[in-house]
Amino acid sequence: MVQIIIKKDFIESNEEGFAQKRDNFLLNAPKYIESGILPKDATDTIIAELQADETRRNQKNIDQKVSYDSRKIYVSGHNQVSKNLREYKKMIDNTPLVTPEIKLELGLVNEDRIENSNNKKPDLKGKEVGGVPHLSFTKFPFDGIMLYGKINDGEYNFQTTVRGSSFDDTRPRINPKLTEVREYYAYYMYNGKKVGKQSEIIRVVLSPIE
Repeated sequence: MVQIIIKKDFIESNEEGFAQKRDNFLLNAPKYIESGILPKDATDTIIAELQADETRRNQKNIDQKVSYDSRKIYVSGHNQVSKNLREYKKMIDNTPLVTPEIKLELGLVNEDRIENSNNKKPDLKGKEVGGVPHLSFTKFPFDGIMLYGKINDGEYNFQTTVRGSSFDDTRPRINPKLTEVREYYAYYMYNGKKVGKQSEIIRVVLSPIE
C-alpha cells in the first residue's frame, strides 16, 4: 500500500472552515502583538481585514433572499483577504520570534493529509481531436499515469508514461482510409511506481481520412 502525502493549504476553501480559522486567529493574535512577537502594524492590518471579511459574510447570510449581490461582494472582498493573508504568512515565516507552535496556534500552517492509493484509478477520458486520440485524466496528487494501448483487435503493445494531465497519441494510422479503433487503460504513477487500480478501458474511434 502506497501512502500519498497531500499538502493542505492553511487557508480553508469553504466559508465555514475559513470562518473557524479566522475566529481562532482573531482570538489568539492580540496576545502575541502585546508580547512583541507578532509585528504590530502588519498584524493589526490583517486583523482589520479579517474583521471586515466577517462583517461581509454576516451581511451575506442575512441577505440570503437577495443573495446574488451579497455573494458577489463577499467573494470579491474575500479573495483579496485570502491573498493578503498569504502575504502576511510569508512575512511571519521570516519572523524569527514566531515559533512553529505559535504558527500552529494561529492556524498559519499548511497541513499534510495522507491518502491511501489502493482504490485510486485514473478517470481516463478520450476523444478524437484533429484526427488523433486526445486523452485526459485527473493527475493530482499523483505524478502521472502509465498508459497502455492497442489498435483495433491487436495486442496491448503500446506503453508510455504520461507526466502531464493529457496525452495525444500521434502514432501513424495502419490505414488512413479505414476507421480505426484505439483502446486504452492506465494506472497511476507515484514516486516511480505503478499504484492503485486499473482504469476503465476507453475507446477512441478515428474516422477515415479521405
